[in-house]
Amino acid sequence: MLYTRRNLTCAQTINSTVLGNLNVTKKTTFIVHGFRPTGSPPVWIGDLVEGLLSVEDMNVVVVDWNRGATTVMYHHASSRTKDVANILKEFIDQMLAEGASLEDIYMIGVSLGAHISGFVGKMYDGQLGRITGLDPAGPLFNGKPPEDRLDPTDAQFVDVIHSDTDALGYKESLGNIDFYPNGGLDQPGCPKTIFGGLQYFKCDHQRSIYLYLSSLRENCTITAYPCDSYRDYRNGKCVSCGIPQKESCPILGYYADHWKDYLKEKSPPVTKAFFDTAEEKPFCIYHYFVDIITWNKNVRRGSITIKLRDKAGSTTESKIDHEPATFQKYHQVSLLARFNQDLDKVAAISLMFSTGSVVGPKYKLRILRMKLRSLANPERPQLCRSLWFPSDLAELRELSEVLRDYRKEHQAYVFLLFCSAYLYKQCFAIPGSSFLNVLAGALFGPWLGLLLCCVLTSVGATCCYLLSSMFGKQLVVSYFPDKVAPLQRKVEENRNSLFFFLLFLRLFPMTPNWFLNLSAPILNIPMAQFFFSVLIGLIPYNFICVQTGSILSTLTSLDALFSWGTVFKLLAIALVALVPGTLIKKFSQKDLHLNGTSNANHLNSRKHT
Repeated sequence: MLYTRRNLTCAQTINSTVLGNLNVTKKTTFIVHGFRPTGSPPVWIGDLVEGLLSVEDMNVVVVDWNRGATTVMYHHASSRTKDVANILKEFIDQMLAEGASLEDIYMIGVSLGAHISGFVGKMYDGQLGRITGLDPAGPLFNGKPPEDRLDPTDAQFVDVIHSDTDALGYKESLGNIDFYPNGGLDQPGCPKTIFGGLQYFKCDHQRSIYLYLSSLRENCTITAYPCDSYRDYRNGKCVSCGIPQKESCPILGYYADHWKDYLKEKSPPVTKAFFDTAEEKPFCIYHYFVDIITWNKNVRRGSITIKLRDKAGSTTESKIDHEPATFQKYHQVSLLARFNQDLDKVAAISLMFSTGSVVGPKYKLRILRMKLRSLANPERPQLCRSLWFPSDLAELRELSEVLRDYRKEHQAYVFLLFCSAYLYKQCFAIPGSSFLNVLAGALFGPWLGLLLCCVLTSVGATCCYLLSSMFGKQLVVSYFPDKVAPLQRKVEENRNSLFFFLLFLRLFPMTPNWFLNLSAPILNIPMAQFFFSVLIGLIPYNFICVQTGSILSTLTSLDALFSWGTVFKLLAIALVALVPGTLIKKFSQKDLHLNGTSNANHLNSRKHT
């Protein structure tokens, strides 16, 4: 039955003596069906014909051997396959006599039809252009020699899709490239038990046809990954396709022959390719690599569920549960995630870890870094999520333990990194030193941490002073005129006791510390007095933060926070921190000009002058 673009729906009956409207100068694709126990025509024939003619102007010849294939005895149908091949050879011989080329002949064989296509190819010594086998029949053909089944040498290019290798399909490789969707076994969306009726027997087997049909649609391109086994593919070991980056991975279906030239360079020119599919049409799956680094002290084993959400609210998720993943501290684990949707702009990523145990203990997975990268669109920016801040006391304590362990192994590096981060923050007047002070207490202990924070605060503030003196005077005056003027008047009023005034400002920061650092050069404060006022004046603040970090990092539970020992420690810290402030405040009442009346008088006198 001949279909062309001129007769898409109504076939023209042809035979070896009457070629009808077949144009021998164009490509000719033969569709050969398989075993038909009920005699009904295949439901997919019309879609396959329409799909082929939509992608290329060709002759599509549907080989109707239903009379030979219709029998409840499968072995009767299989015994007639070579007879069908002989009839097809007569037809192709007539085509060749009319001027056709073997290279332009493409055969698509389904089940038994795949082996029929192979027999035809053998008669022409493998000179046919291409053969596609859609789940070639397994029963009575498994283990047979090449002359009695489809073989890679039967055409210039042979591609095969295996979708039911544990039942009706052929188990081993039969082509130059053999595709194994979902490992070639049970297909998602197909019934798992006999209660699924007839679909239980044929759904997996027919899935190869519908996967091929999806390749004829523009909205679905199924990429496969050459690999030694399905397990290696699921574990993400084969995503590079074993070829230079300039080459793309093989594509399932009609365009699989794009890999023809590359396979010719291999010895032997054959390969297996694996991929996963969705449950429904068009079956496309979008692959991402997920790189996870954890900081759990103990090894964790389990499965991961990753959920993506875009800005429009659409979601898609991937369960990586084919085998437990092992997460060790500081070790990167790379997992292959498969999503049903390809979200262009991901707004949020959530990750759930499960040990799979119903009655056992539950564990958290402490994430140091997670990175998500698309395999289908490598040009897209990679999505990264770094260290989460602790959400409870247990996480804070575990994080401090991890950082301390890391410091033991890389002491100089951690020290240099901490100092660099602290000085950078101080030099450019970036607010928020409390977190670094708390971290210093957890990393370096209470006394070394205090000394380090005091020195770094002073040095960093002085660098800010110098930068402001050289580059920032005009900017500070322009952007903060309301703050600079009153502060300047206060400095002039207390010029005779300037150092104590500066200490007062640090102990009782009515003006933020970062602004004092920026404005000090404008106020003509000597650098030496500025340095030592920062060093001494911020001791109480640094002391509280460092001691807090030291105490919190050693707590084992919230109950320990309210123990008598901890309460006395915190009370002692508060009392010690109050001593310098009390002394400065007492001195300020005698010698410093801080009250509002003197300010008003000073302003009035300035106005009169």
